[in-house]
Amino acid sequence: MEGTVKVPKELCMKVTFPNEPKYLEVFKGLPPAFIIERNGKVTVYCPTGYEIRRDVFHFKVKEFYRFFKALEVENGRKLWRHDAIILDTKKTRRVLIAISPSELYLLKLAAERVGGTLSEYIRATVFTRMVRELGL
Repeated sequence: MEGTVKVPKELCMKVTFPNEPKYLEVFKGLPPAFIIERNGKVTVYCPTGYEIRRDVFHFKVKEFYRFFKALEVENGRKLWRHDAIILDTKKTRRVLIAISPSELYLLKLAAERVGGTLSEYIRATVFTRMVRELGL
């Protein structure tokens, strides 16, 4: 099953940018669930959020800022966080789960220990397992 997961493009965050080699490097080597199309510009369909670190891709501050400005995002948003660009998918669906009071207490405690919200902690935990199980 590894590497065969495809998410319909209409469900993904759409990121478009100029067809420049340094910009393309940022999206090189992503799992097949990320669909890359070239049609003058480059469009990447991202099924999950994605973090781009300036130091990892050897951008100077000004060129990283230009890259940030060049990114067009639909069905999500782009955020500037110090030396990183966060591409964050739009969250429009909710999942209701039933858990015991003791499980909720433990989840809240774990989230507090890592300095996040309960929602952030649950999402990160679920996505970590999902990535492993789907081979992303």
